[in-house]
Amino acid sequence: MRGYSLVVVFALICGCAPPQSAVKPSVSATQEKPGSKEVFIAFDQAGKNVKAKSFSTGKELLGEVQRLGGARGEYETDSAFLSRLSALGNYSVNGEITASDVKFDRSTGVFSLRVSMRDAQGYGFKSDLGALKAVNTDYPSFYLGEDIYSRGQYTGQNSFGATAIIEKRKIDRYYLVFNPVPKSPGNIFFYNVTGKLGLSAAEMESQRDNIRVLFTVMPAPSYVQFVRRYQEPTIANPYESEINNYFFQAKVFWVRVVNIKTGKVYDDEARMSIEAL
Repeated sequence: MRGYSLVVVFALICGCAPPQSAVKPSVSATQEKPGSKEVFIAFDQAGKNVKAKSFSTGKELLGEVQRLGGARGEYETDSAFLSRLSALGNYSVNGEITASDVKFDRSTGVFSLRVSMRDAQGYGFKSDLGALKAVNTDYPSFYLGEDIYSRGQYTGQNSFGATAIIEKRKIDRYYLVFNPVPKSPGNIFFYNVTGKLGLSAAEMESQRDNIRVLFTVMPAPSYVQFVRRYQEPTIANPYESEINNYFFQAKVFWVRVVNIKTGKVYDDEARMSIEAL
């Protein structure tokens, strides 16, 4: 796929969120290597200092949404829903990373970050497109973390008579979801966030758990979607879980890599990219 096509697709992901000046930002692309199928997007600099509410976690963001009335009601009109959720405004929220997202170059001693974004439909997000269109559409998403609440225990038994102590629990999971990306049948896209990590090996060991990707965004008109799933217990996995997935739909202004404990900014201009297989 040519770089131009990838730029068009990625413009859909980012949503071209206009800064508060209402000047529509331009989207430009760069390739690390000639002929590379990975395209990095440069955000409009006007989006770097957009004023936004700050939420440290997905749980805090959910709390604000619930204060405004929560996810859309089954019989709630468009005007009523938009009227109450519009008060959310622009916001920033931290996304979590895993140990495997941190890369280390042994030849230079330099750390970097590369996080893959998954299609939110794989986590239960429901597309408002028809079934055929949804199959050929990605909803890139970034994981914002989860909270687990215990609801007690009981003794369970399977059909073979084996018993186990079953823990009942509620899990709230949070995702930041970007604009849908249409693709031709057979095309496979990979979506990434990359950033620099200017820190020593000793600092990495002590601060790795505090590294986050900080997104500054503008909510999409659909704001938030709530999907509930259930997980039945087994002897090998003795948990009876109610899993609540919250999908916050948004358009990107800016991305940073930060330390939530020290406040240090490792990369003030982290990047998003799309790669075609």
